[in-house]
Amino acid sequence: MSISGDWYNEIGSHMRITVEPTGGVKGTYFSATGHAVGGYPLVGRYEAAAVPDRGTPLGWTVAWRNERTDAESVTSWSGQYHEDGEERICAAWLLTVSAIAANTWEATAVGQDVFTRRPPSPEDAGRRLRHAGTASRPGPAGTDAGTGIGEVTPV
Repeated sequence: MSISGDWYNEIGSHMRITVEPTGGVKGTYFSATGHAVGGYPLVGRYEAAAVPDRGTPLGWTVAWRNERTDAESVTSWSGQYHEDGEERICAAWLLTVSAIAANTWEATAVGQDVFTRRPPSPEDAGRRLRHAGTASRPGPAGTDAGTGIGEVTPV
């Protein structure tokens, strides 16, 4: 099976990716939450010479700026594609928002996503959203109470 195609995380965010034989990944990411409106280009790489019976390493990045909005932030995912039973991509993410120099280290959040080929039910997505911490998707552009850190909304 190919990594190319449609993928959904636990809260219903959707990405459509295409992989190239040379290891390139490209596509579009649609966030199910936050203030990310519309689709956002994604670009990345995967290990084209994957080892049998092991995961395929891959990573991609989304800059949260398109023709409709600019959240002044970037998320990068790094993980593995597995096809043992149900296909899935398990990935850790780093979300970095624009911040003043003094708050550089507080401007990056860390988390994880599991992507599958099936979207979650609205009930499951809502339940996971209510129990989520920091999101891999940005909050609204701007800063919180003079901290210089853009708001990060729960997923």
